[in-house]
Parts: sequence; C-alpha cells; structure tokens
Amino acid sequence: MAKVTSGRSANRRRTAPMAEINIIPLVDVMLVLLIIFMVTTAFTKDTELGLKLPQAKSGGAAPQQNRDLTIALTRAGALFADGQPVSETQLPALMRSRLQANPDVKVIIKGDGGVAYERVVKIMDIARQSGLTSVSLGTRAPDERE
Repeated sequence: MAKVTSGRSANRRRTAPMAEINIIPLVDVMLVLLIIFMVTTAFTKDTELGLKLPQAKSGGAAPQQNRDLTIALTRAGALFADGQPVSETQLPALMRSRLQANPDVKVIIKGDGGVAYERVVKIMDIARQSGLTSVSLGTRAPDERE
C-alpha cells in the first residue's frame, strides 16, 4: 500500500525561515540617499550666503566644477571664497595658490544685486593681477526664484 503524506509536512520543508539577511536593498537605498545629499549640498552653497544675484537672459549656465574658485560678495560687504570668509588682502595670495595648483582654474564672481559695481570690478582686477585670465560673473535666469 502507498504511504500518504499530508501536504502540510511537505510544505513546511519548503518554507523554512531564511537564515541570511539580504543587504542589497539597504545598500541601494543608502546610495540613493548619498546622491540626494550630494546634489542638495551643491545647491545650498549659494543660498546660505543670502545672495540675490542679478538676472541675465543671455547668461549660459556653465557647469561649476570643483576646480573653479567662487568669490561671493554680499550686500553687507562680506567677501567669501568658496563659501569661506576671506579678507580682500588675503584674496590675491589665495588666487595665486589656486592658480599654481591648477592652471585651468576659473573665477566666478557672484555679487549680490545691491553690491556696488566698483567693488565687483575691484575683485575682477585682483583676479587679473593674480594671473587668472578666466573671470566670469554669476547671474541667475529671470525665471529662477531668489
């Protein structure tokens, strides 16, 4: 006579509890979060200084690279180099050291709309005297929020 087994005992062997934890989904989520944080910090770099850049329709958005030197002028008169406070007397030495480290360095001057034009020209002049030939002005597109 044939032995009859219940389907229940055969099912129990197939659905044994997993002894391993699958971490691949966790790694995927962590990589996505890392990318999100990297992108958002790139955008908050300018907003934390409270600059209201002037509008320009013709200004092509050149991608800012890590080797670029960003000089920010606030309405209150503060001067920042790559987000760090700097004095006007320290600026030429900083520019020369960046030029020695990378001959292709570009200077992007981001001045608040209320900054005197004379101050922007003075920073441009300091950059040229330091040997930096690629100097551009940071603007925002007319449809961008301040």
